[in-house]
Amino acid sequence: MVGPDRFGTLLVFLLTSFLLSGIAYSGWYRIVGASLNVVALLAGFAATDLRSQRVRLGMLVAIGGLGVALVGSFPQTSIAAGVGAIAQVIVLGAVLLAVVQRVLTHERVELATILGAIAAYFLIGLVFAWIYLALEGIIDGPILQPAEAGLPAYYSFVVLSTLGFGDVTPVNELVQRLTAVEAITGQIFLATLVARLVSMYKPSPPAE
Repeated sequence: MVGPDRFGTLLVFLLTSFLLSGIAYSGWYRIVGASLNVVALLAGFAATDLRSQRVRLGMLVAIGGLGVALVGSFPQTSIAAGVGAIAQVIVLGAVLLAVVQRVLTHERVELATILGAIAAYFLIGLVFAWIYLALEGIIDGPILQPAEAGLPAYYSFVVLSTLGFGDVTPVNELVQRLTAVEAITGQIFLATLVARLVSMYKPSPPAE
């Protein structure tokens, strides 16, 4: 069972979800990827000690389950898959808020605090990835060029980290603006929260 502040387990689920999106974004991989978001929801709420909010957790699990069904049953460019992707955005957004809230309550910055901040950074990238996937289903025509399955997750983290390889470009005006918002969000997050936590980090004193 995942205990409070064990963000390493949550990070493993998030990393696995991201890596699966690079293998293929069709068939079972889409179902597994979306299902991992629900697992990450449970791990996130357990790590942040919010398990007592059973009504909220139950609603989010239901939303996540609906998202899994939709993205696994319909083509990526369909409206139904877009609605399913929005459900995943809600799930991951809830985990992100819970993790950030928990990290900010730490009075002492330790390894768990830094892992929580890294998990939050990964969550930001995955939230934007699912937003792009939702737009692929809702908007007519391609939003990225090239328009290949699985690229939104890769593109999201390239933008979030401001690497800017230029191998994938937004071809929709709304996505272009979201790209700018994500890049700014990534820079602000690294320049404020993560940098501050790392500078304040102090190893736990050895046990006597």
